[in-house]
Amino acid sequence: MMKVIKRSLKLPVALLFTVVLSASIFGQVAPVRVMPADFKSDGCSLFPDGNYHDCCVEHDKVYYFGGTKAERKAADRQLCDCVRAKGHRFLAPMMYLGVRIGGVAWLPTPFRWGFGKTKVLQKPNK
Repeated sequence: MMKVIKRSLKLPVALLFTVVLSASIFGQVAPVRVMPADFKSDGCSLFPDGNYHDCCVEHDKVYYFGGTKAERKAADRQLCDCVRAKGHRFLAPMMYLGVRIGGVAWLPTPFRWGFGKTKVLQKPNK
Protein backbone atom coordinates (compact mmCIF):
# COMPACT_ATOMS: atom_id res chain seq x y z
CA MET A 1 0.00 0.00 0.00
CA MET A 2 2.86 2.38 0.87
CA LYS A 3 4.53 1.81 -2.55
CA VAL A 4 1.32 2.71 -4.34
CA ILE A 5 1.06 5.97 -2.40
CA LYS A 6 4.72 6.87 -3.08
CA ARG A 7 4.34 6.18 -6.80
CA SER A 8 1.12 8.12 -7.03
CA LEU A 9 2.72 11.14 -5.35
CA LYS A 10 5.74 11.32 -7.71
CA LEU A 11 3.79 12.70 -10.67
CA PRO A 12 1.96 15.50 -8.78
CA VAL A 13 5.17 16.51 -6.99
CA ALA A 14 7.07 16.61 -10.29
CA LEU A 15 4.33 18.69 -11.89
CA LEU A 16 4.24 21.09 -8.96
CA PHE A 17 8.03 21.49 -9.09
CA THR A 18 7.88 22.17 -12.85
CA VAL A 19 5.15 24.79 -12.46
CA VAL A 20 6.97 26.58 -9.63
CA LEU A 21 10.27 26.54 -11.53
CA SER A 22 8.76 27.81 -14.78
CA ALA A 23 6.80 30.51 -12.97
CA SER A 24 10.00 31.85 -11.42
CA ILE A 25 11.78 31.87 -14.80
CA PHE A 26 8.94 33.48 -16.77
CA GLY A 27 8.11 35.90 -13.99
CA GLN A 28 11.41 37.74 -14.40
CA VAL A 29 11.23 41.03 -16.24
CA ALA A 30 13.87 43.38 -17.57
CA PRO A 31 14.70 46.35 -15.38
CA VAL A 32 12.83 49.53 -16.24
CA ARG A 33 15.12 52.20 -17.60
CA VAL A 34 13.99 55.64 -16.55
CA MET A 35 15.69 58.54 -18.27
CA PRO A 36 16.94 61.02 -15.65
CA ALA A 37 15.51 64.53 -15.71
CA ASP A 38 18.94 66.05 -16.33
CA PHE A 39 19.67 63.90 -19.43
CA LYS A 40 21.14 65.95 -22.25
CA SER A 41 21.82 64.76 -25.76
CA ASP A 42 24.56 66.32 -27.84
CA GLY A 43 22.54 65.56 -30.95
CA CYS A 44 24.52 63.99 -33.74
CA SER A 45 28.00 63.87 -32.22
CA LEU A 46 30.62 65.01 -34.75
CA PHE A 47 27.96 65.25 -37.48
CA PRO A 48 25.90 68.30 -38.39
CA ASP A 49 22.37 68.17 -37.00
CA GLY A 50 20.06 67.85 -39.98
CA ASN A 51 16.45 66.76 -40.29
CA TYR A 52 17.61 63.49 -38.68
CA HIS A 53 18.37 65.12 -35.28
CA ASP A 54 15.56 63.15 -33.59
CA CYS A 55 17.22 59.89 -34.76
CA CYS A 56 20.42 60.94 -32.97
CA VAL A 57 18.60 61.89 -29.77
CA GLU A 58 16.89 58.48 -29.64
CA HIS A 59 20.27 56.84 -30.29
CA ASP A 60 21.79 58.84 -27.41
CA LYS A 61 19.03 57.65 -25.08
CA VAL A 62 19.93 54.03 -25.79
CA TYR A 63 23.67 54.76 -25.52
CA TYR A 64 23.14 56.45 -22.15
CA PHE A 65 22.30 53.16 -20.44
CA GLY A 66 24.59 50.88 -22.44
CA GLY A 67 24.07 47.13 -22.41
CA THR A 68 25.23 44.16 -24.43
CA LYS A 69 27.15 44.13 -27.70
CA ALA A 70 24.01 42.97 -29.49
CA GLU A 71 21.99 45.86 -28.00
CA ARG A 72 24.63 48.36 -29.14
CA LYS A 73 24.67 46.93 -32.66
CA ALA A 74 20.86 47.08 -32.78
CA ALA A 75 20.89 50.72 -31.61
CA ASP A 76 23.46 51.61 -34.27
CA ARG A 77 21.44 49.80 -36.95
CA GLN A 78 18.30 51.64 -35.81
CA LEU A 79 20.13 54.98 -36.15
CA CYS A 80 21.26 54.06 -39.66
CA ASP A 81 17.75 53.01 -40.68
CA CYS A 82 16.21 56.17 -39.21
CA VAL A 83 18.67 58.49 -40.99
CA ARG A 84 18.16 56.59 -44.24
CA ALA A 85 14.37 56.91 -43.85
CA LYS A 86 14.83 60.70 -43.62
CA GLY A 87 16.30 60.62 -47.14
CA HIS A 88 20.03 60.41 -46.43
CA ARG A 89 21.02 57.16 -48.09
CA PHE A 90 24.73 58.10 -48.35
CA LEU A 91 25.08 59.74 -44.93
CA ALA A 92 23.38 56.87 -43.05
CA PRO A 93 26.14 54.27 -43.63
CA MET A 94 28.83 56.85 -42.77
CA MET A 95 27.07 57.60 -39.48
CA TYR A 96 26.76 53.87 -38.85
CA LEU A 97 30.51 53.38 -39.30
CA GLY A 98 31.17 56.41 -37.12
CA VAL A 99 29.14 55.11 -34.18
CA ARG A 100 30.48 51.57 -34.58
CA ILE A 101 34.07 52.83 -34.42
CA GLY A 102 33.76 55.85 -32.12
CA GLY A 103 31.04 54.63 -29.76
CA VAL A 104 32.92 51.79 -28.07
CA ALA A 105 32.59 51.71 -24.29
CA TRP A 106 36.31 51.83 -23.53
CA LEU A 107 36.93 55.21 -25.19
CA PRO A 108 36.82 58.11 -22.70
CA THR A 109 34.38 60.12 -24.80
CA PRO A 110 31.13 61.76 -23.70
CA PHE A 111 29.25 59.80 -26.40
CA ARG A 112 30.56 56.27 -25.71
CA TRP A 113 28.33 53.22 -25.13
CA GLY A 114 27.00 53.46 -21.58
CA PHE A 115 28.06 57.08 -21.07
CA GLY A 116 25.40 57.53 -18.39
CA LYS A 117 26.86 54.87 -16.12
CA THR A 118 28.84 56.15 -13.20
CA LYS A 119 32.06 54.32 -12.63
CA VAL A 120 32.98 53.53 -9.06
CA LEU A 121 36.64 54.22 -8.40
CA GLN A 122 38.19 51.82 -5.96
CA LYS A 123 40.57 53.15 -3.36
CA PRO A 124 43.99 51.49 -3.42
CA ASN A 125 44.74 49.16 -0.53
CA LYS A 126 47.17 50.61 1.99
